[in-house]
Amino acid sequence: MSTKLPDVETRNISQETIDPVAEKSLVRRLDLVLLPTLALLYLTHTLDRANLGNAKTATIEEDLHLVGNQYSLVLIFFYVPYSIFNIPATVLANRFNPSLVLPVLAIGWGGLAMITVATKNFGGLLGAISGLIAYRAFQWEGPLTVGHLHFYSTTHQLIEQGWQYLFLIEGAMGVLVGTWALFWLPRDISTSRFFTATQKHCAAQRMAHGHTDISWLKGLAVLRDWKVWAFASSTFLCGVGSASSSNFLPVMIKRLTNDTVRANLLTIGPNLVAATVMMTVSFLSDYTQQRAYFALGSASVALVGWVLFASLDLVKKTGVGYFLTYLIVSGTFLPLLLVPAWIGANTKTTSERAVAMGLISMSQNLGGIVSSGVYREQDAPAYRPALITVSGCLVGFLGICGYMRVVYARLNRGLDWEKPSKGVQYML
Repeated sequence: MSTKLPDVETRNISQETIDPVAEKSLVRRLDLVLLPTLALLYLTHTLDRANLGNAKTATIEEDLHLVGNQYSLVLIFFYVPYSIFNIPATVLANRFNPSLVLPVLAIGWGGLAMITVATKNFGGLLGAISGLIAYRAFQWEGPLTVGHLHFYSTTHQLIEQGWQYLFLIEGAMGVLVGTWALFWLPRDISTSRFFTATQKHCAAQRMAHGHTDISWLKGLAVLRDWKVWAFASSTFLCGVGSASSSNFLPVMIKRLTNDTVRANLLTIGPNLVAATVMMTVSFLSDYTQQRAYFALGSASVALVGWVLFASLDLVKKTGVGYFLTYLIVSGTFLPLLLVPAWIGANTKTTSERAVAMGLISMSQNLGGIVSSGVYREQDAPAYRPALITVSGCLVGFLGICGYMRVVYARLNRGLDWEKPSKGVQYML
């Protein structure tokens, strides 16, 4: 959504004081107009993370004649280029009008996902995945995951009709939602019918106060900050767990039951609970302006779930095993919402923020490569080495996250070797 202003007008408006009442009205209208559609776009963007996991518990390996670790190779082939494109994709999304770019990409992604149903073998699946990479790499990444898990349960029941329906129907969802967003999302607040004259003027004021041009050179300067790399390392470690939960949760639940349909249906409960937990904790995090404590708490809950899932005999304790999936899903994804919001709040310029967020997203998805590689066919059905790997990664995440909380607390007290600007308070 464009709000670009001429330089002279920008300088004039930037000297005006923003009316807090008008600003509150604008933010509320933006939430009503943008968030539902953006949540649906993010839904179509993330459903693919569960598609192959559900298909693996069905007949995709038999139908496509996958042998050994070819399923994991498909996932690795997907994650490598997808991760690499995150930084340039984020910068481009900030430079061009996202209200046009995002719907077009969603339509393209959905169409290519539908084509996947025509694959007949391992090579065909790799070919379909390679076509999807270009679209998926440039789709929107952000913390709006409420829409993702809210609709999650209804889509997974399609596996009863075969794995092809999973790709076909969810791909069609991308096309439909992208088409809707193409006509619904406003290109420019100043010309949009959704906003009053007062709200349009307030939007211009807000943009003028924060007016900066996107610059690759200025943005890349943030890569010299060690704190950005520390956050990237933390999301990489947590990304191993999130990719494991997305791609292998149905497989792990099948350890508790031999019924394929039941195994996929049992993923509904953990995801519904996770949606509620994520909404609640996100609200509390915004209300208290605290990120680290909530990230540490949720990751600790997930760690308990992964460790116990790896160590207990769940064949005899299926109820306990199913309860652990609630801990795993509820705790694993939440830090990946909080950490980007944390670093975004502590990054100075728009250019630096774009590069930093791209690096964070890239690091998270690189974790998917590790996840795909450690779930080896010879370790089925318990996958204990993989579960231990995920647990170790979460321990590393807890260490980095806790240390960064201490670093920013010291910066706020002016005790660190880096002098903060006067009046600046870093988010903790």
